[in-house]
Amino acid sequence: MAGNIRYNKVIDLLEQGKPVFCSGLVWNGNVDDLTYVADADYDMVIIEMEHEGFSFNNLRTSLQFILNRKRLSENGNLQADPVPLVRIPPNSRESSQWVIKQALDTGVYGLVLPHLNTVQDARAAVVAARYPQVPGVTDFEPEGQRGWWQRIAPRYWGLTAQEYYDAADLWPLDPGGNMLLMGIVEEPEGVKNLPDILRQEKGIGAIWAGPGDMSVAMGHRGDSSHPEVQANLLRILEACQDAGVPCATGATAEEVPMRLEQGFRIIITSPVKSNPGLAEGRRISGR
Repeated sequence: MAGNIRYNKVIDLLEQGKPVFCSGLVWNGNVDDLTYVADADYDMVIIEMEHEGFSFNNLRTSLQFILNRKRLSENGNLQADPVPLVRIPPNSRESSQWVIKQALDTGVYGLVLPHLNTVQDARAAVVAARYPQVPGVTDFEPEGQRGWWQRIAPRYWGLTAQEYYDAADLWPLDPGGNMLLMGIVEEPEGVKNLPDILRQEKGIGAIWAGPGDMSVAMGHRGDSSHPEVQANLLRILEACQDAGVPCATGATAEEVPMRLEQGFRIIITSPVKSNPGLAEGRRISGR
């Protein structure tokens, strides 16, 4: 890290004990929304490829529109601001190494992993996301299997291939790493296994407490506000706090103070689109 500046701003903020504010999900290739987020004060943006937009070509284009060169110039360093992560489509249990490999090779600074339920799920993702380590280093295990392709990601980070290799390991497994894996715990099985996951797999740097799929898995058909769903979110938070791992969740503007007070360290709060002219016109016309 040149001048002791982390390339990943999110990790920098988390290490300082500061909250991280994320824009939430932006469809892959939606350059208008990506540009808006890049020019706002968000720390992080998650590009959506789980349910729509699975295209690595579009992902590379999306990353170009997230770059805020004026901000980079003003900051005087290569720290990504905002930090782009991508939510990939395979559920963690699918162990799709090729998707992890190709997503990271675009230059994203981390991955969001849906349906993280078991230690085995977490281990497969960690192994796929890190390069083979130099024999003898203290964090050699688990041995990485990410393939070496130096053409795109290092250039996007502004580094040589060797500098990128050193920088792009998983945090906090590698305390100097700049790559963030955030697993979504969104089923009761994941809640039950989360303490073991966090104890055994240090390459998982953050957990997203996901209420949507949790509500479906619990039989509440998308009612994410159901008390049983919210209770599971707090169980996820408690497990993360016990392990010293940052926990994320979504929040409206009204919910942000509550979530911060509860101890969530990554707040996912989306921009609000409004149409006051349309609403006023329909009111006046009785429509």
